[in-house]
Amino acid sequence: MASDPGTFRDHQPLAWTFHRGTARWVFTDTGGVNPPVQPGREHAGAPWTALPDGPAVRRPLSQVLADRVSCRSFRDEPVDLPRLATLLRGCYALGARLALEDLEVVERPNPSAGGLYPLELSLIVRDVDGLAPGVHHYVPGADGLELLREGPFPREWVEYLFMGQPWVAQASAVVVLSAVTGRSLVKYGDRGYRYLLLEAGHVTQTLVLLATGLGLGTVNVGGFYDDELAGLLRVDAEREVPLYATAIGVPAAEGRMARRALPGGS
Repeated sequence: MASDPGTFRDHQPLAWTFHRGTARWVFTDTGGVNPPVQPGREHAGAPWTALPDGPAVRRPLSQVLADRVSCRSFRDEPVDLPRLATLLRGCYALGARLALEDLEVVERPNPSAGGLYPLELSLIVRDVDGLAPGVHHYVPGADGLELLREGPFPREWVEYLFMGQPWVAQASAVVVLSAVTGRSLVKYGDRGYRYLLLEAGHVTQTLVLLATGLGLGTVNVGGFYDDELAGLLRVDAEREVPLYATAIGVPAAEGRMARRALPGGS
């Protein structure tokens, strides 16, 4: 019989403090405000790459769901830019504009609390056809990538940045989701931090399913050195926080267990 893990509060006090601090009761309901729309992050003058048309995923969703597996074994070959464009658009692109009287709504692929869309997508590119190695930032409104930091970066340093996970450094690209906290928390207060995490999960699941449908391998990564990663991405860590990352590449193996390449496996 498993030992009693104890109460949440006693054994994980920091996590408990966060959970209870963002809980809501009648007397803690702030009522919220409707903040003005904040534009996404852009960097004037940065080298620019317009995204090309990308292929559509033709496989049934049920098959894509069945085929999804974490991949830690990547070939040393590039990912093509059209497939990467499909991934980025499918995650966070701007869609159709709909009007109702004086209200305009812009369609997006994923749900977002209050329609505030606080996330930003950055790419650490090692080997992508049509993109220079370095750090790129996706600008949904212009459907392109701006180059913020030139690479290449030593694989040993990327592995260190992601807390010793070698498969991240072997991937062709790493998509990093970060959140501009003021876009959400100004409306929802501390509770908004939960919504940032939920939205990162929505976007990442879309990303990995699209990649699977296009024959690419992915592995999701929550372990990294926060301040160092923020510095690499050129973001102010007191205003925009990295939340989640996904390594993307061409799988080096066919079998599901071989793709997993579980550490310590024989």
